[in-house]
Amino acid sequence: MFKQVKYSLVLILLLVLGACSSDSDNGFHVDPEEEIKSEKVFLLHLNDLHANINNFPAIAAYVNSLREENDNVFLLSAGDLFSGDPVVDQFEKPGYPMIHLMNELQFDLAVLGNHEFDYGQKVLNERMADANFPFICANIDASNAVLNQPDAYKKLNTKGGFELFVLGVVETGTKINDDRYIPSTHPDKVEGINFPYYKYTIGDFTKYKSDDNLFVLLSHLGQGSDVKMADQYSELDLIIGGHSHSVIDKPYVQNNALICQAGSKGRYIGQIEIDIEDGKVLSKKAKLVAVSDLSQVDAGIESIVNDYNNNPVLERVIAYNETDLYDKDELGALMCDAINWKVNTNMSFQNSGGIRSSLSKGDIKVKDVYHLDPFNNEVVVFEMSYAEIISLVKSSGSGDLKVSGINIRYTNNKPVLEDYDGNKLDQQKTYKVGLSSYIASAYKFDHANAGKNANITTATCLIEFLEFKQRINYEGVRHVFQ
Repeated sequence: MFKQVKYSLVLILLLVLGACSSDSDNGFHVDPEEEIKSEKVFLLHLNDLHANINNFPAIAAYVNSLREENDNVFLLSAGDLFSGDPVVDQFEKPGYPMIHLMNELQFDLAVLGNHEFDYGQKVLNERMADANFPFICANIDASNAVLNQPDAYKKLNTKGGFELFVLGVVETGTKINDDRYIPSTHPDKVEGINFPYYKYTIGDFTKYKSDDNLFVLLSHLGQGSDVKMADQYSELDLIIGGHSHSVIDKPYVQNNALICQAGSKGRYIGQIEIDIEDGKVLSKKAKLVAVSDLSQVDAGIESIVNDYNNNPVLERVIAYNETDLYDKDELGALMCDAINWKVNTNMSFQNSGGIRSSLSKGDIKVKDVYHLDPFNNEVVVFEMSYAEIISLVKSSGSGDLKVSGINIRYTNNKPVLEDYDGNKLDQQKTYKVGLSSYIASAYKFDHANAGKNANITTATCLIEFLEFKQRINYEGVRHVFQ
């Protein structure tokens, strides 16, 4: 009897232990809330699109395919959405086609680039209001300007609650007067806006870095400045860059920051992959995806792009070009000849930065002129002495200014102004000089005369000049000799 009871108790004990161990292999119950939480985050980024929308159908297909397979996909712009293609720049609401397409692709965030200001502050306000995503920039004080003050940063959160702190900054590489620095745009477009030095502004936000978030700098500074900021601020985990159009096909770690940039005009998609476990970043890696290698397009986005590109005004042929023009001296001579012809100046100048494309051999269309000269700068006519013109030439970097009406010949690094026959210009005369409004505002030079706005853009001068000439050949035409 005693043996039977003992046997029964042992059997019951074994059954109880077996039932308990069924919750887990090791016999211990694990609370589901204590299980390790793993997430993968994808940050896709573009920069310096410069009004080019033609790659959007392929970009959209790629982005959407990644979203179908992953919960955490964010799409960011590192600045310079505008200025470069007349389909966007000359639209009745300048810049709107770009914002429309970015809305369709569901962008999450954009930093202001220097060319976001090119249409003026009122238009920029309108485009920011049209966007279904926020624009950010930390080193802007618009309290005394037309521009609506953007937020300095935004926080993006994954499905699991992990935080990406994203701070925006824009370059300030143009010096105005003696103590004011602005982004590289027409000074009149940023009137009233103060741009604190981004180097110190970033330091004001490093307190937001924590052990359980990712600090992202959405930068429109250029690759060189990105490296310097990474060296200065170890709090930066990731720098998504723009402005320098750098194709960083092998993103690299500088100090603590992974530095990335994706070329320009939507030729590449930057893709950053972040692995997170229990709220901690385990790894971060990045690559570029060449859009030319993508075979799929989004039909809906393609239809929108085709509608915008179908613009008969821009397709109108205005002249024939007898040779390919790639050299900025040749292109500058053509552009300046157009100003002299239209407003009857003795000489005119164009800065190298205002020459944005080439002209291929064959028919020249209206859109080709706007690709070459996209900024809608007006012509300003000055009465200037020889000494004042020399001060203008010296105010720029050597060879920066292109000219027609005269030759500039450098002797021992000093400029001398000559006529086309090689005779030095009369230093006692006053000359009518045509400048783009950008040069008139951004370059520091001597001029007693205030200048008079000719109320015509440099691009319109060129369109009318080409229509008058019908055929051009500017091969080998240059007026600056160093």
